[in-house]
Amino acid sequence: MKANYFMFRKEIKIRQRDITDCGAACLASVAAFYRLYIPVGTIRLSAGTDKLGTNVLGMVRSAEKLGFRAKGARGNAESLPKIPFPSIAHLLLKNGLQHFVVIYKVTKKCIWLMDPADGRVHKKNISLFLSEWTGVLILLIPGDNFISGGKRITNLNRLWYLIQPHKNILFQALLGALIYTILGLSTSFYVQKLIDRVLVDGDIQLLRLLSIGMIVILFFQFIIANNKSILGLQTGQQIDVRLILGYYRHLLALPQRFFDTMRTGEVLSRINDAVKIRLFINDVALSLVVNFFIILFSVSMFFFYYWKLAV
Repeated sequence: MKANYFMFRKEIKIRQRDITDCGAACLASVAAFYRLYIPVGTIRLSAGTDKLGTNVLGMVRSAEKLGFRAKGARGNAESLPKIPFPSIAHLLLKNGLQHFVVIYKVTKKCIWLMDPADGRVHKKNISLFLSEWTGVLILLIPGDNFISGGKRITNLNRLWYLIQPHKNILFQALLGALIYTILGLSTSFYVQKLIDRVLVDGDIQLLRLLSIGMIVILFFQFIIANNKSILGLQTGQQIDVRLILGYYRHLLALPQRFFDTMRTGEVLSRINDAVKIRLFINDVALSLVVNFFIILFSVSMFFFYYWKLAV
């Protein structure tokens, strides 16, 4: 009954964070397929991942700790359709590196693999797979003491976790950016009236009125731009505190054997990743939302002036 239930589940894609994470990422993918959500870092520790990666014995023992009935096995092309899916295969790549992938489906001509190197499912020709496969498999099925659980954390969940404490400041920055942009579009209105009314009719009074209006708009644009920059700096500082200090506290709580398995510079690279996340939230994400509203507002203006321009 349990096997039939899981048969129709979709493959779980997990991307490795480091060159040595492929085995742990594959095991996390299989666990998530059975609705057990375990961080890759936790599996690294339980599987004994070191600077060279994870071996088959370590992965089998880690899988058993998670409640799986797991074993390493050797097979051939004829045995592949008979294995339980998903299973993990060991490859020797053309560049000489060893690698693990998750097998989700096998037919006579093709095989479907989840490759943690890019976190995607690939449909490969079976002969191409056999040229890289060492014949080693890790077969896994849920054991009697297997308990699904944990919470699947998506990229959107992680992003919301970072944004949520600062949503008020980000909203103010977004609102300021929108107002600044809308005020900037008023230049086109000014030029239109200048050409259609002032130059044609010689309306000096309207010219003065429009010019005063533009000066006021430019003044407000200057104030809003300054406040937007200040709000952006405040948000960036708070996100840095939440990310980098949180990561630092987490590092202090980890055992020494965790650092023994990490390569030189890997810990610092995670801090650099935190800075990239902050830049994405502060610059890219904000710009995407603002640009969306600019397009929406511009199309609305086209409809207002002449609907054929917007079609």
